[in-house]
Parts: sequence; C-alpha cells; structure tokens
Amino acid sequence: MHPETEQTAGPDPIAERVRALVQEIVEGSPLFLVDLQVRGRPGSRVVDVFIDSDEALGVDTLAEVSRELSFLLDAEDFIKGRYHLNVSSPGVDRPLSLPRQYRKNIGRALGVYYRAADEDAPRELRGVLVAADEDAITIEEDGGPSHRIPYSAITRANVLLPW
Repeated sequence: MHPETEQTAGPDPIAERVRALVQEIVEGSPLFLVDLQVRGRPGSRVVDVFIDSDEALGVDTLAEVSRELSFLLDAEDFIKGRYHLNVSSPGVDRPLSLPRQYRKNIGRALGVYYRAADEDAPRELRGVLVAADEDAITIEEDGGPSHRIPYSAITRANVLLPW
C-alpha cells in the first residue's frame, strides 16, 4: 500500500464499549479506571481492566466490579465468541498515569523519568512525592531540593518498593 492511501485503524469499538461500561459501574464511587486492554482475536479475546481507588482497594471490590462488568458484557453480547475478563488493580509495578494515582501515593518514594524543557535526553529523579495537583507533581530528593514536574513532561513514574 502506498503511504498516501494507507488507512490507520480507529479506536477499537470493543475497547471503547467496555470502557463506557466500566465508567458506568465506577461512576459516583471512589473507584476509577486506570487502563483497559482488549487483546486476542474473535472467539478468544482477553479483556484486561485495571481499576484503582482513592481509598483502600480490596479483592472483594475488584470481584464485585468483575461480576457487574461480566453481567453487562454478557447482556449486551457485543464481544462475539468466547472471552476472558480480568479485573485487577494496577499493582505497584505498573507506572502511574493519572493525577488521582499520584495523589494517592503522596508520601511514597517514586522513581520518575521526565524530559526537561530544554533537554532531549530524559532525566531520572528519585525522591518522595510531597504534592500532586491537576498540573504537576512535586518530588523531594533525600536531603536535597524539591522539584516540580508537569505531568506532560513525565515519561514514566513508578512507586519504589522499600526492599
């Protein structure tokens, strides 16, 4: 195919519908959708849903979301054939991506990769997350200065485990 005639795929309609259903389920609660992936091919799809909460998130809550979502997916029957649904929390090894996730982790050590406005190469910063608002986070280096980093500059951020 010639580049000028190549078509790019639009949003996955299955993923978009699952996203809308999850949003309906968590609306009005402390729960929020972090990420969603639909993989596989028709007849053997895997739907991975990552949920987090502004409060403590337990296995019972994840199981309830899974039951509700499974019921809605089966009722609407828009995923043709068999599928496997996984509903879980993002876990500490998954990068932070939403301001709500940063706010939940204030006081914890983070490893942050970001791009400074005047540099091409990413920088790495390790320190304690001391603030997170709608625009940026503030990391305090151990015994050092504080750094305010806009979300738009962050390429990856993870909670650092104490061990």
